[in-house]
Amino acid sequence: MKLPVFLRISLKYLWRYRRRYLFLFLALGFGFGVVTVISSLKDGMKENLYLSARSHYAGDIVALGYNPDLGIKHHLDRDQIDAIFASAGAAGINTAGAAIRTTLTGMKEGTIYFNGNAVALKYVVGVDWEREASYFKDLSYTESPDPPQADSIFLSAPIAQELGARQGDGIILETLTVTGEKNTGPFVIAGVVEDTSFFSYYKVYVSRPALNRLIGFAGEDCSLIGFYLRNKTAPSSSFVDAKRRALYQDLAERIHTGPLVYDRDAFDQETDKAGGGGTVFLVTLPVYLSEVAELLEAIDLASYVLYGMMLAIIMVSAGVTCRLILHERSRETGTMRTIGFYDADLRIILQLELCMAALSSMAAGFILALFINQILSYTSFKWFPGFEVFMQNGRITALYVPETIALNVAAVLAMLILAVWGPIFRNSRSSLPEMLSGGIL
Repeated sequence: MKLPVFLRISLKYLWRYRRRYLFLFLALGFGFGVVTVISSLKDGMKENLYLSARSHYAGDIVALGYNPDLGIKHHLDRDQIDAIFASAGAAGINTAGAAIRTTLTGMKEGTIYFNGNAVALKYVVGVDWEREASYFKDLSYTESPDPPQADSIFLSAPIAQELGARQGDGIILETLTVTGEKNTGPFVIAGVVEDTSFFSYYKVYVSRPALNRLIGFAGEDCSLIGFYLRNKTAPSSSFVDAKRRALYQDLAERIHTGPLVYDRDAFDQETDKAGGGGTVFLVTLPVYLSEVAELLEAIDLASYVLYGMMLAIIMVSAGVTCRLILHERSRETGTMRTIGFYDADLRIILQLELCMAALSSMAAGFILALFINQILSYTSFKWFPGFEVFMQNGRITALYVPETIALNVAAVLAMLILAVWGPIFRNSRSSLPEMLSGGIL
C-alpha cells in the first residue's frame, strides 16, 4: 500500500515547511473558529427557543381541546382526557410527566387587580402544583418562592413591577367564564418569576382547580395535555412527528380529532371549521413557533452570509499559500519525479500535506471557538428586548452538534481542495526541465 508511505512523506514535508504554512494555519484556524462560533450559537439559540417554547406550551406534543360553543373555547372534558391518555399509552408515549393545564389566552380573558391598579393578562395558566413541581423548581425568581397552595398565584416580574406588588401580597384575578360572564377570585402572590421574554411577559400561574372554578369548568376539566418526549433536550422533528402520527391514528378511533396541521395558518383554518361538541387537535411546537418563524429565518440568513464569507476567505488564503509553497518546492517535486514518483503520486502527497495542515488548523480553530463562546456566555444581552427566549438561565449558550461540526469540517476541506487542486494539478503535470529550473508559479 502506497498510502502509509505517502502519509509519512506528507507529514515530513509539513513539518519541514511549517513556517510557510503559518499564514494558512492562522487563516484556516481563525476561519474555522468563526464558522464554528456561528453554527454553534445558531444551534444553541434554536435549542433554547425550542425549550422555552416547550415549557410555555407544555410539551413536545400538545393535545388541545377546541369547542366553539363555549365562551372559553379551549376545553377538554373527562372523556376526552381519558381517551388522550389511553391513546398516548398505546402510542408508546410516557404519560407520567404529562402536563395538564387550563389556559386562558388573550388580553380580554384575564385581568389582575392590586391597590387600584389593573393589568390585562395575555396568559392565565392553571396548573397542578404537584404534577409540575419540577417545572416550577427550575424557574428563576426574584426571591425564594413560598410553597404553592390552593390560593397561590405566581406572577411574571413585569406584572409585579407594574402593579407595585410583592411576594405575599393579596390580589384579585378577574376572568371570563364559559358563559361569557366575568368572575373574580382572591389569590396570594407566592412567587415572582424573573422572566421578561415574550412567552412570559404578561403571564400568571394559578392552581388548575381554582381556575376551573372561576371560569366554570368541571373540576377535572382542562384546556390541554402536553407530552414531553425528552427531559432536557429537544427531540428531532422526525421523532416528534412520528410519535404524533402514532398518537393521532389511535386517538382518531376513540374521539373526534382534528386533522394534523403543520403551521399556524392551517391550524386557524381548521379551528374555524370545527363544529360543536369539541374537537381535539394534536399540535407540535412548529405550529406555535410559526409566530417567530421570520425571526428564525433572519438568524439563518445572517449566519449563512457570515458562513459564506469565512469560507471565501479560507479559499483565497489556501490558494495563495499553495501557489507560494509550490513555487518554492518546484525543484523538490522535480527531483521526486526523477526518482520515480508519478504525477498522481505527487498530487496525492501534496493534497495529504495540505489536508493535515487544515485538520491541525481546524483543531486550533475549534479551541478558539470554545474560548469565544465562553466569553459570549458571560456577556449581557439585556439591551436586546425579548432576547431572553434564546438564552438559558439568562446566558447565551453554544450547542456543538456532531453533524454540524462534521459539516463544517467537510465544507472547509472542500474549499481547500477546490482552491489548491488547480495549482497542484498544473505543478504535477509540468515538464521535468521546468520543475528542476524552479520556473513554476
